[in-house]
Amino acid sequence: MPEFIRKFLERDKKELINILEQTNAFTDNEISVALELVDIYLNNKNQKDYDIYSAVDENENLLGYICIGPTPLTDGTYDLYWIAVRADIQGKGIGKKLLKFAEEIIKTYKGRLLVIETSSQDKYSKTRDFYESNGYKVLSRIKDYYKIGDDLLVYGKYL
Repeated sequence: MPEFIRKFLERDKKELINILEQTNAFTDNEISVALELVDIYLNNKNQKDYDIYSAVDENENLLGYICIGPTPLTDGTYDLYWIAVRADIQGKGIGKKLLKFAEEIIKTYKGRLLVIETSSQDKYSKTRDFYESNGYKVLSRIKDYYKIGDDLLVYGKYL
């Protein structure tokens, strides 16, 4: 399945909603936040907070997406806000290509560190494995951050 990475377009939004819902990884509130960032990105061309890229196939079908941005008040630190791949094609390298693409973009902006926040819940074990297999290390853990028994894990990779 050949894929290409390009800037996120308005026409990707409908397919993105399906991807976010079908992964069963995100709550309705989390999906709302993801779409809020997409709307800011699409509707405010002067914003500098988010860059969003789509992985698409040869027919321009959305396979996955990634949202990154500079961390406010830092010099060279970036956040990975969202990454998602269609549920039926996870594990085929698309997420890895999106992540590597984002790292290269960040380097062109003189970025030096990419930070990712995630949950300690069991349902995120594949997500954590994905980050670790791509060279990310746990930089910090905040116990009971999201709720009792759900810690915040902050991953990072120096680029």
